Amino acid sequence: MSRVRIALLSVCIALGGVALAAHASSVSHAQFAIGERTVNVIVRLPMDDLDLLLRLDRDLDGRVSPAEIEAARGRLAPYLVKHLHVRADSVELAPTVGALTVWHDAAGFEYLEAAATSEARRPLRVVSIRSDFLVELYPGHSTQATISAGGRTDRFVLRTGAAYERRVAEERWTAPAIALGAAAILALLWFARRPRRPFAPIAAILLLTGSARADVIMTAAGLNATLKTMERLKQETASGPEAQRANATFQLAVQADRLASLMNDEVASHGMEQRELIELALSRTKELGMAIAYNRDKKKFFYDGAAFQHYLSAAPRGVHAADAEFTLLAYQFYQSDGSDVQQVLSAAAATKRFLARHPAYKANAELSLYLAIDYRDAYRHYRDGQDVAAAAKFRRLTRAEYQRIVRQYAGTEQASSARQLLQRFDEETRR
Repeated sequence: MSRVRIALLSVCIALGGVALAAHASSVSHAQFAIGERTVNVIVRLPMDDLDLLLRLDRDLDGRVSPAEIEAARGRLAPYLVKHLHVRADSVELAPTVGALTVWHDAAGFEYLEAAATSEARRPLRVVSIRSDFLVELYPGHSTQATISAGGRTDRFVLRTGAAYERRVAEERWTAPAIALGAAAILALLWFARRPRRPFAPIAAILLLTGSARADVIMTAAGLNATLKTMERLKQETASGPEAQRANATFQLAVQADRLASLMNDEVASHGMEQRELIELALSRTKELGMAIAYNRDKKKFFYDGAAFQHYLSAAPRGVHAADAEFTLLAYQFYQSDGSDVQQVLSAAAATKRFLARHPAYKANAELSLYLAIDYRDAYRHYRDGQDVAAAAKFRRLTRAEYQRIVRQYAGTEQASSARQLLQRFDEETRR
């Protein structure tokens, strides 16, 4: 069993594992009503994604209130204008953003609903519509659009590189048609105000059949919740009673560790499909003073463990001291390749001290495997250096530690691994 695999298993046991989430891929919706000189639009963007991107939830209570939406108008309106592109006869029409509200779909998911109007100085002839909302999080993000003009309705999927274009000059309305168009716009606005009404069934079908994935690991909603939790904990580390600050420091470290594990699970399952979310996670945690980085040798993200160390300094006998110390030992083991004998010996000594102080710790089976592998690496170093006495000493220690794991933790995965590793070690030493 490799250092990497053992370390990841043990940290999950010590800190409680990582919760995975399944969620449909992000999709936005829009309805356009093209008039004689205006284009009215209702846009609905997933609130989780917008909150993650623009930090709308300023009180960190887990929900974006109408007051917070209005307070963020100075960020929301420019964002909408930047990513909504309406052209009439090759002239870009700057949209004016109106009402901003919260809307829920039939499943209860929250969206930001925004009304916008683009006006032209003369009657419209050829109208082109593009949008590239939320590409900062998902390069392939799409907007399911319904476009109405002159009594005809089209459906189109807007995404980067795809534009809807329509000639409306030949559809010049008579007076009755104009009245009908105005009524359609009013109906659209009325429709937009109705609570919890879904968009057209075809949009729901596209969402469910074309976007849903059961194995989604890293989502905007999950990342958003984690970052908010970390920000709250960071605030708690700066004020309040000493015990509360220490506990917040430990919990902050746990969140950073879990986030690094989540990114590793995402990359292992889907490669860098979620590159934008991962890069956002790295930049936001850096702002919080939490260092998560990619180790090219190990091909894994890891947290540097600084907050665990700070917790131990503040509360060396605290309720989380054993968990913090164990996790730091796991990080040290995980990052080592066993080639630095002084580092290996130092780690082995620290592991022995931990086992002596915490004989009943929940992850001691894994920690014992750390110790056995450190002894094995020390044996190899002295064997290759022709130090016969030291090599013989660490050969005995390695075999004894593997044998102890098999006896003391019989029936566990660690005992099975130790048995296999001992067999390989004996074959290695015989050669």
